[in-house]
Amino acid sequence: MTVAIPRLDKSFEAAVEEGYGTITIRVVVLDKKGDELGPTADGSEVPIDAAPDEMLPELDTKKAVAGFLEEPKRGKYVCVFLINGQRQHVWDNQFISRDLSFKYLRNHMLVIVDCDGLRPEAIAELIQGSRHQFYEGSVYAALEARVISTLKEDPDLKRLHEEAEDEIANLGAGDEAVKLALDQLIESHHEAASHVDAGAGQPGVSARNESTPGGLVQTQDVVVESESPIGADATDPVLQLRPEVPTIRLKPNDERSFSIHSRPDGAWKAVGQVAFVFDPPVKELQVTRSNLPNGEKVSLKFVEPEQFDDDEYPIEATLRVTATFAGFREPRLLERRVVITPPRKTPPPPPRPLLDDPTSLKVSSRQPIKIVAGGADVHVKLRWDGKDELAAGPAPEWTFQVSCETDAVIPTTFLTKPVEGRFELLIQASHQLKAGDQLNFVVEAIGPNKTLSTAFLANVVEPVTPRRTTLRVQGGAQRRPPYLLRYLDRKDWPQLSVSAFGQPWSGTEPGSFEPPSASSPLTILINNDTDLWTTFREGLVARKLAESTISQRKVRYATHVAFHLYQMYEKQAKPSDETEKPNEAQMREEIQRVAKTLVKLMEVVQA
Repeated sequence: MTVAIPRLDKSFEAAVEEGYGTITIRVVVLDKKGDELGPTADGSEVPIDAAPDEMLPELDTKKAVAGFLEEPKRGKYVCVFLINGQRQHVWDNQFISRDLSFKYLRNHMLVIVDCDGLRPEAIAELIQGSRHQFYEGSVYAALEARVISTLKEDPDLKRLHEEAEDEIANLGAGDEAVKLALDQLIESHHEAASHVDAGAGQPGVSARNESTPGGLVQTQDVVVESESPIGADATDPVLQLRPEVPTIRLKPNDERSFSIHSRPDGAWKAVGQVAFVFDPPVKELQVTRSNLPNGEKVSLKFVEPEQFDDDEYPIEATLRVTATFAGFREPRLLERRVVITPPRKTPPPPPRPLLDDPTSLKVSSRQPIKIVAGGADVHVKLRWDGKDELAAGPAPEWTFQVSCETDAVIPTTFLTKPVEGRFELLIQASHQLKAGDQLNFVVEAIGPNKTLSTAFLANVVEPVTPRRTTLRVQGGAQRRPPYLLRYLDRKDWPQLSVSAFGQPWSGTEPGSFEPPSASSPLTILINNDTDLWTTFREGLVARKLAESTISQRKVRYATHVAFHLYQMYEKQAKPSDETEKPNEAQMREEIQRVAKTLVKLMEVVQA
């Protein structure tokens, strides 16, 4: 039987604009665990009370929310609107992907909106006798905006989505899927189809000079969403990142290195001052810089302090690198998103003791708090050491209140109920707020003969606006022998006794092979952490492609690299002297060319 374990279950009370009343939003994120017992022919579960000849619906049990969906055939109605406990309206999972931008949670997330708190005239407009769902008028528009604004910037949902993105970006290709595809390729190709030449001798990206006329270089206008005032025109030299990734992902206490260089490489000789800025600053982030012949090596390491509050994850910042070049008036700018997420396997912290007589109240969200004028609601996490029942019930012993000390417009706020000592303050980002305003919030817990308080500052900033810039873009059958597939990660490189065709393993080596011996078969080694492949994987996630599409492309890449390594082994081990056997340098260049060609092909072919 499939057991759906909630990873998140929380509720909010929020006010709908225009004075329409309040709604309660409950969001649940499930994590599918356990085994399935008694599957049907199509893989779905058999109900305990099912008759022997009963026709059962086809269920998609791969989705964690499958057991909660009313329409098994479609299975997309993951958000329901209730009035008096009855379902009146539904949204499919497109709103999770499109409106909330949590694409990788769409098969694990449920939302229940209780509309009983709306004013009678608002409910009357929503429910009309001629319609089976809500009437999409002004009340519906305000209701829709409130649900999206409340959930869009929820820190717990963002953390779970970042974890899902990180898991997908670092997921290796399935071993069985690769082996099956590789066996089919080996069986279906004749030995005469094997073709191995030196990498430099084959036409391709690796043999093409970017500065040569007629190269695959073209100029196109693109729109970049950035808070920086990037100019409308851009010319070389420019700053680039190696490996080229849209997001720099870090884990606590793990170091990640990359290099900053110029295009063209020769322009680095004229570089002047190079500055690194993180917005907002992350004081725990250590930056180590060292010079390279044509650039600068940068190492980032987030050192997690003792007793660090997990509520501060994920930590997001923007890395801005600026450099000046002699002979050019305008500085060059490079921006990348930096995301720091907790370790994948973190032991749960011990339960905090909660008291009958609470003594502390604090803000656990990472500060400074930023409010985007007219944007989504801001969630500020709070924590106290009082028991939950002290603030529960119609007449609680302890109550909470929020005040704002400012000369600007005071935004609407709501507090959730404490759960295990944790609760949240929701701040609605009003359009009347002005960029540059600073709001001083005070949260008080008022109890018998005692008041606890905490304060924080919130800065109002302008919404992100699109900017236009110009970028240059580059565009025969034989019985297979037994073999062993082995995938390598970065941590495995120093421990390997097998070299990458005579060179130490690094981010430029896609793979190699170890010939068979008396005690082991042919071993095909595939490097999961090459710079090119890592960049491509993270690009797939950045484009928000479906998990199935990402998995298919990983399998194709690993299969074709493994098949080409197999062919190279066959060529190198061929007893005939009719053709010259490739040496290690030629095989190394060849597999690099193949890997680069595969990635380029998958970039331009949507398959």
